[in-house]
Amino acid sequence: MSKLTLSPSAGVPSLLVRKSRRVVRSLLDTGVATQIAAKRASVSGRKCCRVLLLSDGIKGTSEQQFAPLRRFRQTIASELGLVFEFDSTDSISTISKEHLSGYAAVGLKLAFDTPAERAAVLAQTLFDAAREAGAKCLVFDGDDDPCVIWPEVINACDTYIKKHQFSDLKAYKRGYHGKTNLTDYAHQTFAVDFSANIIPETLPLEEDQIAKIALGWNIGLDDKIYDLSRDLSAADLCKPKTIDISCRASVAPDTWTYGMRNGAVKAMRAFEDKMRVHAPDTRVPQQEYYNEMLSSWLTLSPFGYGELCWRDFEAILCGSILVKPDMSHVATYPDIFIPGETYLPVAWDYRNLEEVCVGVLQDTELRDQIRHTARQRLLEALTAQNFVARLESTMKAAAVLNA
Repeated sequence: MSKLTLSPSAGVPSLLVRKSRRVVRSLLDTGVATQIAAKRASVSGRKCCRVLLLSDGIKGTSEQQFAPLRRFRQTIASELGLVFEFDSTDSISTISKEHLSGYAAVGLKLAFDTPAERAAVLAQTLFDAAREAGAKCLVFDGDDDPCVIWPEVINACDTYIKKHQFSDLKAYKRGYHGKTNLTDYAHQTFAVDFSANIIPETLPLEEDQIAKIALGWNIGLDDKIYDLSRDLSAADLCKPKTIDISCRASVAPDTWTYGMRNGAVKAMRAFEDKMRVHAPDTRVPQQEYYNEMLSSWLTLSPFGYGELCWRDFEAILCGSILVKPDMSHVATYPDIFIPGETYLPVAWDYRNLEEVCVGVLQDTELRDQIRHTARQRLLEALTAQNFVARLESTMKAAAVLNA
Protein backbone atom coordinates (compact mmCIF):
# COMPACT_ATOMS: atom_id res chain seq x y z
CA MET A 1 0.00 0.00 0.00
CA SER A 2 1.28 3.47 -0.83
CA LYS A 3 2.29 5.78 1.98
CA LEU A 4 -0.55 7.81 3.47
CA THR A 5 -0.74 11.51 2.68
CA LEU A 6 -0.98 13.11 6.10
CA SER A 7 -3.31 15.97 6.83
CA PRO A 8 -1.34 18.52 8.89
CA SER A 9 -3.65 18.29 11.89
CA ALA A 10 -6.33 15.66 11.27
CA GLY A 11 -8.19 15.27 14.55
CA VAL A 12 -5.31 16.74 16.56
CA PRO A 13 -5.88 20.29 17.90
CA SER A 14 -3.19 22.88 18.42
CA LEU A 15 -1.25 23.15 21.66
CA LEU A 16 -3.16 26.34 22.50
CA VAL A 17 -6.52 24.57 22.10
CA ARG A 18 -5.38 21.66 24.25
CA LYS A 19 -4.19 24.02 26.99
CA SER A 20 -7.42 26.01 26.92
CA ARG A 21 -9.45 22.82 27.27
CA ARG A 22 -7.43 21.76 30.29
CA VAL A 23 -8.07 25.14 31.91
CA VAL A 24 -11.82 24.96 31.23
CA ARG A 25 -12.03 21.43 32.62
CA SER A 26 -10.14 22.38 35.74
CA LEU A 27 -12.63 25.20 36.34
CA LEU A 28 -15.51 22.70 36.13
CA ASP A 29 -14.18 21.09 39.32
CA THR A 30 -14.16 24.23 41.44
CA GLY A 31 -16.51 25.26 44.23
CA VAL A 32 -17.63 28.18 42.10
CA ALA A 33 -18.86 25.76 39.43
CA THR A 34 -20.78 23.87 42.11
CA GLN A 35 -22.37 27.11 43.37
CA ILE A 36 -23.41 28.06 39.85
CA ALA A 37 -24.95 24.62 39.31
CA ALA A 38 -26.91 24.91 42.57
CA LYS A 39 -28.13 28.34 41.53
CA ARG A 40 -29.23 27.06 38.12
CA ALA A 41 -31.12 24.20 39.76
CA SER A 42 -32.86 26.68 42.05
CA VAL A 43 -33.75 29.09 39.25
CA SER A 44 -35.16 26.23 37.16
CA GLY A 45 -37.71 25.58 39.89
CA ARG A 46 -36.64 21.96 40.23
CA LYS A 47 -35.91 20.30 43.53
CA CYS A 48 -32.16 20.46 44.10
CA CYS A 49 -30.62 16.98 44.54
CA ARG A 50 -27.00 17.11 45.65
CA VAL A 51 -24.86 14.10 44.73
CA LEU A 52 -21.40 13.58 46.19
CA LEU A 53 -18.99 11.43 44.16
CA LEU A 54 -15.83 10.10 45.81
CA SER A 55 -13.08 8.53 43.70
CA ASP A 56 -9.56 7.27 44.27
CA GLY A 57 -8.43 8.99 41.05
CA ILE A 58 -6.06 6.13 40.18
CA LYS A 59 -7.15 4.99 36.72
CA GLY A 60 -7.52 7.79 34.18
CA THR A 61 -9.74 5.81 31.82
CA SER A 62 -12.03 4.91 34.71
CA GLU A 63 -12.17 8.52 35.88
CA GLN A 64 -13.50 9.48 32.46
CA GLN A 65 -16.83 7.98 33.52
CA PHE A 66 -17.35 11.30 35.31
CA ALA A 67 -16.29 13.42 32.29
CA PRO A 68 -19.80 14.09 30.94
CA LEU A 69 -21.05 14.87 34.46
CA ARG A 70 -18.50 17.67 34.60
CA ARG A 71 -18.88 18.72 30.96
CA PHE A 72 -22.64 19.17 31.21
CA ARG A 73 -23.01 19.86 34.92
CA GLN A 74 -24.76 23.21 34.43
CA THR A 75 -27.28 21.79 31.95
CA ILE A 76 -27.80 18.80 34.24
CA ALA A 77 -28.56 21.15 37.13
CA SER A 78 -31.04 23.17 35.07
CA GLU A 79 -32.82 20.20 33.50
CA LEU A 80 -32.77 17.64 36.31
CA GLY A 81 -31.96 19.58 39.48
CA LEU A 82 -28.93 17.32 40.04
CA VAL A 83 -25.86 19.06 41.44
CA PHE A 84 -22.72 16.89 41.37
CA GLU A 85 -19.81 17.47 43.72
CA PHE A 86 -16.50 15.63 43.54
CA ASP A 87 -14.14 14.52 46.29
CA SER A 88 -11.46 11.93 47.09
CA THR A 89 -11.87 8.56 48.79
CA ASP A 90 -9.14 9.75 51.17
CA SER A 91 -11.90 11.48 53.14
CA ILE A 92 -13.83 8.25 53.79
CA SER A 93 -11.88 7.38 56.95
CA THR A 94 -13.17 10.54 58.68
CA ILE A 95 -16.60 10.75 57.07
CA SER A 96 -19.72 10.91 59.21
CA LYS A 97 -23.47 11.28 58.99
CA GLU A 98 -23.06 15.03 59.51
CA HIS A 99 -20.66 15.32 56.55
CA LEU A 100 -23.24 13.74 54.26
CA SER A 101 -26.27 15.62 55.54
CA GLY A 102 -28.23 17.17 52.67
CA TYR A 103 -27.01 14.83 49.94
CA ALA A 104 -29.58 12.85 47.97
CA ALA A 105 -26.96 10.30 46.95
CA VAL A 106 -23.32 9.39 47.53
CA GLY A 107 -21.26 7.64 44.85
CA LEU A 108 -18.05 5.61 45.07
CA LYS A 109 -15.50 4.82 42.36
CA LEU A 110 -12.52 2.50 42.90
CA ALA A 111 -9.79 1.20 40.59
CA PHE A 112 -10.30 -2.43 39.55
CA ASP A 113 -7.06 -3.54 41.22
CA THR A 114 -8.15 -2.33 44.66
CA PRO A 115 -7.88 -5.40 46.93
CA ALA A 116 -11.32 -6.87 47.57
CA GLU A 117 -11.05 -6.51 51.35
CA ARG A 118 -10.12 -2.83 51.12
CA ALA A 119 -12.86 -2.16 48.58
CA ALA A 120 -15.40 -3.76 50.92
CA VAL A 121 -14.23 -1.70 53.91
CA LEU A 122 -14.33 1.59 51.97
CA ALA A 123 -17.79 0.84 50.59
CA GLN A 124 -19.24 -0.25 53.92
CA THR A 125 -17.76 2.72 55.81
CA LEU A 126 -19.00 5.26 53.29
CA PHE A 127 -22.42 3.74 52.78
CA ASP A 128 -23.11 3.23 56.48
CA ALA A 129 -22.68 6.98 56.96
CA ALA A 130 -24.67 7.74 53.80
CA ARG A 131 -27.65 5.69 54.94
CA GLU A 132 -27.63 7.37 58.33
CA ALA A 133 -27.83 10.67 56.44
CA GLY A 134 -30.69 9.37 54.28
CA ALA A 135 -28.66 9.29 51.05
CA LYS A 136 -28.81 6.66 48.29
CA CYS A 137 -25.62 4.60 47.91
CA LEU A 138 -24.17 4.32 44.38
CA VAL A 139 -21.13 2.58 42.93
CA PHE A 140 -19.76 3.86 39.62
CA ASP A 141 -17.87 0.98 38.00
CA GLY A 142 -15.38 2.38 35.49
CA ASP A 143 -14.21 -1.00 34.22
CA ASP A 144 -14.12 -1.82 30.51
CA ASP A 145 -16.11 -5.06 30.86
CA PRO A 146 -19.63 -6.04 31.97
CA CYS A 147 -18.62 -8.14 34.98
CA VAL A 148 -18.76 -7.29 38.70
CA ILE A 149 -15.59 -8.19 40.60
CA TRP A 150 -16.54 -7.27 44.20
CA PRO A 151 -19.64 -9.10 45.52
CA GLU A 152 -19.11 -7.39 48.89
CA VAL A 153 -19.24 -3.94 47.30
CA ILE A 154 -22.41 -4.59 45.34
CA ASN A 155 -23.91 -5.94 48.58
CA ALA A 156 -23.11 -2.66 50.33
CA CYS A 157 -24.63 -0.32 47.75
CA ASP A 158 -28.15 0.40 46.51
CA THR A 159 -27.25 0.69 42.82
CA TYR A 160 -24.20 -0.49 40.86
CA ILE A 161 -23.76 1.63 37.71
CA LYS A 162 -21.94 -0.04 34.80
CA LYS A 163 -20.62 1.45 31.59
CA HIS A 164 -22.10 -1.61 29.91
CA GLN A 165 -23.78 -4.75 31.14
CA PHE A 166 -24.74 -8.15 29.83
CA SER A 167 -27.83 -7.90 27.64
CA ASP A 168 -28.94 -11.21 29.15
CA LEU A 169 -28.74 -10.71 32.91
CA LYS A 170 -28.57 -14.48 33.39
CA ALA A 171 -24.92 -14.19 32.35
CA TYR A 172 -24.22 -12.75 35.81
CA LYS A 173 -25.30 -16.03 37.36
CA ARG A 174 -22.23 -17.87 36.14
CA GLY A 175 -18.61 -17.57 37.19
CA TYR A 176 -15.71 -16.66 34.90
CA HIS A 177 -12.07 -17.66 34.77
CA GLY A 178 -10.17 -14.45 35.40
CA LYS A 179 -11.69 -10.97 35.65
CA THR A 180 -14.16 -10.97 32.77
CA ASN A 181 -16.10 -12.95 30.21
CA LEU A 182 -13.24 -12.16 27.81
CA THR A 183 -10.55 -13.58 30.08
CA ASP A 184 -12.79 -16.64 30.34
CA TYR A 185 -12.96 -16.77 26.53
CA ALA A 186 -9.17 -16.48 26.31
CA HIS A 187 -8.87 -19.30 28.83
CA GLN A 188 -11.31 -21.56 27.00
CA THR A 189 -10.07 -20.77 23.49
CA PHE A 190 -6.36 -20.06 23.86
CA ALA A 191 -5.60 -21.84 27.17
CA VAL A 192 -4.56 -18.61 28.91
CA ASP A 193 -4.24 -19.22 32.66
CA PHE A 194 -5.36 -16.50 35.09
CA SER A 195 -5.04 -18.49 38.30
CA ALA A 196 -2.08 -16.35 39.43
CA ASN A 197 -3.70 -13.09 38.30
CA ILE A 198 -4.71 -10.35 40.75
CA ILE A 199 -8.30 -11.40 39.94
CA PRO A 200 -8.12 -15.16 39.29
CA GLU A 201 -11.88 -15.64 39.02
CA THR A 202 -15.17 -13.78 38.92
CA LEU A 203 -17.90 -15.25 41.09
CA PRO A 204 -21.56 -15.69 40.11
CA LEU A 205 -23.99 -13.09 41.41
CA GLU A 206 -27.22 -13.70 43.27
CA GLU A 207 -30.59 -12.37 42.09
CA ASP A 208 -30.63 -9.50 44.61
CA GLN A 209 -27.15 -8.43 43.49
CA ILE A 210 -28.07 -8.54 39.80
CA ALA A 211 -31.13 -6.41 40.53
CA LYS A 212 -28.83 -3.59 41.69
CA ILE A 213 -27.04 -3.27 38.31
CA ALA A 214 -28.02 -0.17 36.30
CA LEU A 215 -26.82 0.95 32.89
CA GLY A 216 -24.85 4.19 32.79
CA TRP A 217 -22.77 5.37 29.81
CA ASN A 218 -19.61 4.19 28.11
CA ILE A 219 -16.28 5.53 26.88
CA GLY A 220 -17.93 7.05 23.84
CA LEU A 221 -18.61 10.08 26.08
CA ASP A 222 -14.98 10.40 27.22
CA ASP A 223 -13.23 13.73 26.68
CA LYS A 224 -11.02 12.15 24.01
CA ILE A 225 -14.01 11.23 21.84
CA TYR A 226 -15.91 14.44 22.55
CA ASP A 227 -12.85 16.47 21.51
CA LEU A 228 -12.32 14.45 18.34
CA SER A 229 -15.93 15.11 17.32
CA ARG A 230 -15.08 18.84 17.34
CA ASP A 231 -11.57 18.59 15.89
CA LEU A 232 -12.27 16.76 12.63
CA SER A 233 -12.84 19.19 9.80
CA ALA A 234 -15.01 18.80 6.71
CA ALA A 235 -11.80 18.54 4.69
CA ASP A 236 -10.61 15.67 6.90
CA LEU A 237 -13.85 13.77 6.29
CA CYS A 238 -13.50 14.22 2.51
CA LYS A 239 -10.13 12.48 2.49
CA PRO A 240 -9.90 9.89 -0.34
CA LYS A 241 -10.33 6.26 0.73
CA THR A 242 -7.08 4.50 -0.20
CA ILE A 243 -7.57 1.56 2.22
CA ASP A 244 -10.36 -1.01 2.17
CA ILE A 245 -9.84 -2.27 5.72
CA SER A 246 -7.40 -1.23 8.42
CA CYS A 247 -6.54 -2.49 11.88
CA ARG A 248 -3.70 -1.38 14.13
CA ALA A 249 -4.16 -3.74 17.07
CA SER A 250 -1.07 -5.95 17.41
CA VAL A 251 0.13 -6.84 20.92
CA ALA A 252 3.02 -8.89 22.29
CA PRO A 253 2.56 -12.70 22.31
CA ASP A 254 2.81 -12.78 26.11
CA THR A 255 -0.24 -10.48 26.49
CA TRP A 256 -3.46 -12.33 27.34
CA THR A 257 -5.32 -10.52 24.56
CA TYR A 258 -2.87 -11.79 21.94
CA GLY A 259 -5.11 -14.62 20.70
CA MET A 260 -8.04 -12.29 20.03
CA ARG A 261 -5.92 -9.52 18.53
CA ASN A 262 -3.63 -11.73 16.46
CA GLY A 263 -6.64 -13.61 15.15
CA ALA A 264 -8.01 -10.36 13.73
CA VAL A 265 -4.75 -9.40 12.02
CA LYS A 266 -4.22 -12.93 10.68
CA ALA A 267 -7.72 -13.02 9.22
CA MET A 268 -7.19 -9.67 7.45
CA ARG A 269 -3.86 -10.64 5.97
CA ALA A 270 -5.40 -13.81 4.56
CA PHE A 271 -7.22 -11.75 1.91
CA GLU A 272 -4.75 -8.91 1.32
CA ASP A 273 -4.34 -10.10 -2.28
CA LYS A 274 -8.05 -9.35 -2.87
CA MET A 275 -8.41 -5.91 -1.30
CA ARG A 276 -6.36 -3.07 0.15
CA VAL A 277 -5.46 -4.24 3.65
CA HIS A 278 -3.57 -2.14 6.20
CA ALA A 279 -2.54 -4.07 9.33
CA PRO A 280 0.77 -2.70 10.70
CA ASP A 281 2.24 -3.91 13.99
CA THR A 282 3.82 -0.68 15.20
CA ARG A 283 2.61 2.36 17.10
CA VAL A 284 2.31 5.74 15.38
CA PRO A 285 1.51 9.34 16.40
CA GLN A 286 -2.16 10.15 16.94
CA GLN A 287 -2.34 12.22 13.76
CA GLU A 288 -1.19 9.32 11.58
CA TYR A 289 -3.57 6.97 13.39
CA TYR A 290 -6.53 9.21 12.58
CA ASN A 291 -5.34 9.62 8.99
CA GLU A 292 -5.45 5.84 8.59
CA MET A 293 -9.08 5.75 9.73
CA LEU A 294 -10.00 8.73 7.57
CA SER A 295 -8.49 6.85 4.61
CA SER A 296 -10.25 3.53 5.37
CA TRP A 297 -13.65 2.30 4.23
CA LEU A 298 -13.62 -0.21 7.09
CA THR A 299 -11.88 -0.33 10.47
CA LEU A 300 -11.59 -3.64 12.30
CA SER A 301 -11.69 -3.27 16.09
CA PRO A 302 -11.00 -6.53 17.98
CA PHE A 303 -11.74 -7.04 21.66
CA GLY A 304 -9.09 -6.07 24.20
CA TYR A 305 -9.29 -5.80 27.99
CA GLY A 306 -12.97 -5.19 27.43
CA GLU A 307 -15.36 -5.25 24.50
CA LEU A 308 -15.27 -1.50 23.82
CA CYS A 309 -12.31 0.72 23.04
CA TRP A 310 -11.79 4.26 21.83
CA ARG A 311 -11.08 2.91 18.33
CA ASP A 312 -14.77 1.98 17.97
CA PHE A 313 -15.85 5.59 18.33
CA GLU A 314 -12.80 7.13 16.62
CA ALA A 315 -13.43 5.04 13.51
CA ILE A 316 -17.06 6.12 13.30
CA LEU A 317 -16.19 9.81 13.76
CA CYS A 318 -13.58 9.43 11.01
CA GLY A 319 -16.25 8.16 8.62
CA SER A 320 -15.00 4.57 8.60
CA ILE A 321 -17.37 1.63 9.08
CA LEU A 322 -16.75 -0.19 12.33
CA VAL A 323 -16.22 -3.95 11.94
CA LYS A 324 -16.17 -5.80 15.23
CA PRO A 325 -16.78 -9.18 16.88
CA ASP A 326 -20.49 -9.66 17.54
CA MET A 327 -21.60 -7.38 20.38
CA SER A 328 -25.09 -8.80 20.89
CA HIS A 329 -24.20 -9.95 24.42
CA VAL A 330 -23.65 -6.34 25.58
CA ALA A 331 -26.10 -3.55 26.46
CA THR A 332 -24.49 -0.10 26.47
CA TYR A 333 -24.89 3.62 25.75
CA PRO A 334 -24.11 5.20 23.34
CA ASP A 335 -25.25 2.10 21.45
CA ILE A 336 -23.30 2.16 18.21
CA PHE A 337 -23.58 -1.62 17.90
CA ILE A 338 -26.71 -2.08 15.81
CA PRO A 339 -25.93 -4.77 13.20
CA GLY A 340 -26.05 -3.54 9.64
CA GLU A 341 -27.02 -0.03 10.74
CA THR A 342 -24.11 1.36 12.77
CA TYR A 343 -21.54 -1.46 12.65
CA LEU A 344 -20.80 -4.81 11.01
CA PRO A 345 -20.59 -7.77 13.40
CA VAL A 346 -18.33 -10.72 12.61
CA ALA A 347 -17.74 -14.07 14.30
CA TRP A 348 -15.40 -13.95 17.30
CA ASP A 349 -12.94 -16.20 15.43
CA TYR A 350 -13.21 -13.99 12.29
CA ARG A 351 -14.14 -16.92 10.03
CA ASN A 352 -16.63 -14.74 8.11
CA LEU A 353 -14.57 -11.54 8.04
CA GLU A 354 -13.82 -11.63 4.31
CA GLU A 355 -17.44 -12.36 3.41
CA VAL A 356 -18.73 -9.45 5.51
CA CYS A 357 -16.14 -7.01 4.16
CA VAL A 358 -16.61 -7.95 0.51
CA GLY A 359 -20.38 -7.66 0.86
CA VAL A 360 -20.41 -4.10 2.17
CA LEU A 361 -17.61 -2.87 -0.08
CA GLN A 362 -19.56 -4.03 -3.14
CA ASP A 363 -22.80 -2.43 -1.95
CA THR A 364 -21.87 1.25 -2.12
CA GLU A 365 -25.33 2.43 -1.04
CA LEU A 366 -25.27 0.29 2.13
CA ARG A 367 -21.65 1.26 2.76
CA ASP A 368 -22.39 4.98 2.77
CA GLN A 369 -25.63 4.54 4.72
CA ILE A 370 -23.87 2.73 7.59
CA ARG A 371 -21.08 5.31 7.70
CA HIS A 372 -23.44 8.26 7.88
CA THR A 373 -25.98 6.67 10.24
CA ALA A 374 -23.32 5.62 12.76
CA ARG A 375 -21.62 9.01 12.74
CA GLN A 376 -24.88 10.93 13.12
CA ARG A 377 -26.06 8.79 16.03
CA LEU A 378 -22.76 9.16 17.83
CA LEU A 379 -22.74 12.93 17.34
CA GLU A 380 -26.27 13.09 18.75
CA ALA A 381 -25.22 11.04 21.77
CA LEU A 382 -22.44 13.54 22.46
CA THR A 383 -24.87 16.43 22.94
CA ALA A 384 -25.94 17.74 26.33
CA GLN A 385 -29.59 16.99 25.55
CA ASN A 386 -28.98 13.30 24.88
CA PHE A 387 -26.68 12.83 27.85
CA VAL A 388 -29.17 14.46 30.20
CA ALA A 389 -31.80 11.98 29.00
CA ARG A 390 -29.41 9.07 29.60
CA LEU A 391 -28.48 10.38 33.05
CA GLU A 392 -32.12 10.87 33.97
CA SER A 393 -32.84 7.24 33.13
CA THR A 394 -29.88 6.05 35.21
CA MET A 395 -30.76 8.22 38.21
CA LYS A 396 -34.38 7.07 38.10
CA ALA A 397 -33.19 3.46 38.10
CA ALA A 398 -31.11 4.36 41.17
CA ALA A 399 -34.15 6.03 42.81
CA VAL A 400 -32.22 9.30 43.11
CA LEU A 401 -34.87 10.89 40.88
CA ASN A 402 -38.52 9.97 40.98
CA ALA A 403 -39.55 7.54 38.27
